[in-house]
Amino acid sequence: MVTLLLLGFALSLDSFRVSVGLGTLKLSRLRQFQIVIAFGLCDAIAPLIGLLIGKSLLEYIGPWVEHLGPLLLCAYGIYVIYIARRYAGKEEAETDRWMVLGLPLSLSLDNLVAGASLGMIGFPILLSVAIIGTMSALFAFVGLRLGKTAVNLFPVGAEMIGGVVLICIAISFVVQDLF
Repeated sequence: MVTLLLLGFALSLDSFRVSVGLGTLKLSRLRQFQIVIAFGLCDAIAPLIGLLIGKSLLEYIGPWVEHLGPLLLCAYGIYVIYIARRYAGKEEAETDRWMVLGLPLSLSLDNLVAGASLGMIGFPILLSVAIIGTMSALFAFVGLRLGKTAVNLFPVGAEMIGGVVLICIAISFVVQDLF
């Protein structure tokens, strides 16, 4: 059980890091709730799908999976900076729905591999899915709150800071994979 909790912690760190960046954006409570649920569900379902897909297919697509999430995150960070500059000083309703499912889905792709591994090692898959999903949702919630707190302390250019943070997080994923 301790091993499963440690694995859930490790797999939830992506959700936390990205949610800190998203927390700097002006998001409604509903959007924040949707993001938390999406991270939890995507990180819970991905290992289950990984188990179903099987190791052979994952070995074929594996090299692409680990780079897709950071690439999409970096692209979204650039988009946030663009929107922040375009609408600087204007109150614009937050309408970007891609962050609700696109980011959590793209960042949970590496959990496909974890799911295949969990099944081969013999972990109880339903318990694993529940723990990983719950921890991811919790870490996403904490990350959103931390990002919002940071913006309240430093309100100047919050959206711009959020975009830069998302790009830095994407770069950290790539650097982490190199070492």
